Amino acid sequence: LAAAREQAPLVYFPIGSTEYHGFHLPVGFDTMHAYELCLRAAEQTGGVVLPATYWGTRGHERFPGSLLLKEETIATLARDVLERLTDKDYRLIVLFTGHWPEIQGGLLRRVASEHMATHPGARVEVLDPFNLHPSDTHPEHAGLIETSVMLHLRPDLTRMDKLQEPGALDAITKDCVDATAEYGRERFETVLAELVKRVKQCLAGPQQ
Repeated sequence: LAAAREQAPLVYFPIGSTEYHGFHLPVGFDTMHAYELCLRAAEQTGGVVLPATYWGTRGHERFPGSLLLKEETIATLARDVLERLTDKDYRLIVLFTGHWPEIQGGLLRRVASEHMATHPGARVEVLDPFNLHPSDTHPEHAGLIETSVMLHLRPDLTRMDKLQEPGALDAITKDCVDATAEYGRERFETVLAELVKRVKQCLAGPQQ
């Protein structure tokens, strides 16, 4: 770990959720998605990837399988991790959220801003797989995008047959029925390329 930090003083922290994603996707989708992007990015940028967390905040709380925690719990977790990583002299910390960029991402951005304000020299970037893609125009949940990505990454955990069951399209984005692994691959690779680009730009820039 020390040698990896010397080579690239960079660490990724994938943060997802345990949340209902329809009958056809695993409740850990957000975490699996974020973790895989971070692993693939680190292959190109160097640095290390922390174990992903399946704890997230807010969303489909009332649906089967969802275990979403209070915002302050997630904020405290992120603060503690940032403190420990800064103590270990990482130059760039990427908090990468696979869950709800507007809510969980907004929370993490506030935590990151507070941390950098009190730790001169620390740099924290909060990124997500949705805002890194150039074509996103509206949010979705377990729809075409997420289902296609899962068909690409883990077809063994994607049950398209479940979409035929009564109630399967409730509380999710209904275009999931049009998902394909090929679209998921294209989507994943586009986001990965942008993630790598952003991280390399941050590493090349002046240290704060």
